[in-house]
Amino acid sequence: MTTAEPEVLGEIGKLLVRLSPEGFSGVLRVEGGPGGALWLRDGLVVAATTPVAPGPESLLLRSGRVSEKDWTDAYATGAPADRLAAELAGRGVIGEASLEAVCLAALFDAVFAMVLYGVESCAAETVGPGDRLPLLPVLPGIGRERLARETARRMGHVETWRRLGLSMRVRPVPPAVPVPTPLGSDRIRRAVLERANGRRTPRDIAFVLGKGLFAVMSEIARMVEEGVLDLGGPPAGEETPAPEPTAEDQDESSDARLPRRHPGTSKINEVLAAIGGGLIRSRPILAPRPLPPREPEEIGPAGD
Repeated sequence: MTTAEPEVLGEIGKLLVRLSPEGFSGVLRVEGGPGGALWLRDGLVVAATTPVAPGPESLLLRSGRVSEKDWTDAYATGAPADRLAAELAGRGVIGEASLEAVCLAALFDAVFAMVLYGVESCAAETVGPGDRLPLLPVLPGIGRERLARETARRMGHVETWRRLGLSMRVRPVPPAVPVPTPLGSDRIRRAVLERANGRRTPRDIAFVLGKGLFAVMSEIARMVEEGVLDLGGPPAGEETPAPEPTAEDQDESSDARLPRRHPGTSKINEVLAAIGGGLIRSRPILAPRPLPPREPEEIGPAGD
């Protein structure tokens, strides 16, 4: 970990410092706020998931990059054999470079969201027969230094957001007196403004649009500074876990209706399917490596 960002990942970073050099393959279970998980292969982070940031599936489907039909067809053929990425690219649904960019963005966004909400503890687990890799991992993976740099860059905006009163709990609305703004071809700005109806939090808007949480919060902050949006309650500076989506937003702002794999189809201990372009390399996942003995106090509450 570089000296510039030794603390940004908190308990996640502490485990990565210890496990990455060992070439650990498994999952880090994160507790705190909504929590989440980071998946490692050979010491590198290949995926991260959390309930408060859209995953690759949402980024592809909600944004319209991939149609539901194309997803369903590729999923039916590719998911049981862990070849969803290969199917999407091979069918011409999305280019390999674009797909890799989406998956990488989802990974960074999930880690940012977990750190933003607060990490209380983090524990490492080796993978077993019942565990499944995420549908679209980024392989060969991301090193801990790069993950820390990107998370630190994103967290550098948080203090400005707090001064504006922007938190995960606010529900932005247009001002009582509309402020003229040249939306032009800025699609994300127009989309955020249309969804900021006083009911949706930044997390809800991110899921509805199929955009990253960081991107949505950054756009909301700019619009608040320009007077294009007002922030609803709670009072500025209050940070509490995100609420469940409202009944109106439930179908739009969650992954509940996205296609899912069934237990037993992942074959996690077998060779991962290979595709070209570097998204998944022709290299089998290593068998789970047991963690070295450690004292219980090594994994405790997060300091931030």
